[in-house]
Amino acid sequence: MTTGSSNTQLVEKKSVGPRAGVILVGTPLLILVAVLNPAFVAVFPAGLMNVIVFALVMRRLAPLGASPSVYFAAYLSLIGLAGFAFTNALVGSGGTGGVDVALTDDLLVSGSIMFFCASTVVLLFAAITRGRPQTSEGGDGTGVLDLGDLGRFSAPILLVGLAEFVILIGFLGPAEFLSRPDRLVGRDSSFEAVFQMVALGAVVAMSIVAFSRRGAVRVFAVVLLTAYAAYFISLGTRRLALVPLLILIGYILARRGKVPVVGTIVTAVVALILLSLPLYFRGLPFHGLIPHLEGLGTFVWNAEVFATSANNVLAGFKISTLTAFTQPAIPIDALWVSINPMTGDTAGWYEIARTLRLNQFTPYSAIGELGNYGPVVFICVFAGIGLLLGIVQKLNDILFREQLWKLVGVAALGLTFVFVIQFAQYNLRSNLRYLYLMLAIQVAAVVIIRIRRWSRERNTVAT
Repeated sequence: MTTGSSNTQLVEKKSVGPRAGVILVGTPLLILVAVLNPAFVAVFPAGLMNVIVFALVMRRLAPLGASPSVYFAAYLSLIGLAGFAFTNALVGSGGTGGVDVALTDDLLVSGSIMFFCASTVVLLFAAITRGRPQTSEGGDGTGVLDLGDLGRFSAPILLVGLAEFVILIGFLGPAEFLSRPDRLVGRDSSFEAVFQMVALGAVVAMSIVAFSRRGAVRVFAVVLLTAYAAYFISLGTRRLALVPLLILIGYILARRGKVPVVGTIVTAVVALILLSLPLYFRGLPFHGLIPHLEGLGTFVWNAEVFATSANNVLAGFKISTLTAFTQPAIPIDALWVSINPMTGDTAGWYEIARTLRLNQFTPYSAIGELGNYGPVVFICVFAGIGLLLGIVQKLNDILFREQLWKLVGVAALGLTFVFVIQFAQYNLRSNLRYLYLMLAIQVAAVVIIRIRRWSRERNTVAT
């Protein structure tokens, strides 16, 4: 008995915890970039502080797999590091919307520090909101993905999915869905934007049905999945690259939280390939489902296409840096318009939207806008985002205790991914609506839970 306990303690002492892992991985990466490019020495203190803060707050933000602030901060840190290291090396690869230019060392340093500082502030304030330390130091959060048998909701899921697709085609128009002379960028419809966001969740829902049911129900789910993929192909949007990731999430939820390692790797590769397709579609003379599918006959995925995709992913670093440090000062009044949760017409968004762009093809990025306002606004807004993401996680603590309401929590995490991915490439207002929608559905669900619990307690007292 004593021997067993000693062996257990020995194994625990030898194992590397999440905190030590972050430091052992993050610090050498920072040193490596500094060795390859001495200019990074100016960024190193901000990067090291970010690594230390990551390690310190892990306990409070556990389970990490269910923490939106961790996803967001990790993305900002990754772009801050990779952007500095590879941005100039990829110049000339295309896919950056008219900003395919090299940055000076001063701009590289300023941009990288901006990303690391944003990540650090978000982590600190999310940890403040989170409050008490959790029982485990890390945790992957996979337990929250066991939502039970979601296939029993197949009928309503398919009906809602069908209605959502009909609405999407209604906005676009059946003829323009099939073929049109332009890409239909910026249709200025807030409602269409909301339904496009919902479409991402619909793909996950259709996948759950496809992987949990058989026969005609599965066939119908696969047909709807194909229809949604066709919609994203028709638009030529980079959200097409999210489709395999969303299908993977649907598979994981249908399999009660089991994550396939090989399937995850394959999905990542397919997503990278699909990211290059919208960039290719942009150069076609006509657009829509039919022209884009016909254009696939001349598409070849090679090293040059890979470089274009990588350049597109890291374009957020360049867009953000140029927005923050080379553009005229944005009027402070625009900040309220950007964070206002009201519709674009009510907030006055369409009166200023055209001024918040680097060029015709490239809008300012959210982090770049905040950097442009100066350090006070930058810190305050990112502190607010950190607090809100901490609230999102606290609300999910409540939702994940109820088997039925876990799905709402997972949907909130899904919106987090979209919020995170687009933060370095689209306007602040465009990104914050994902955060607001995330909080709205969570609060509504928690209110319903509280009302039902209060009703049950009242009935128990009455009897």
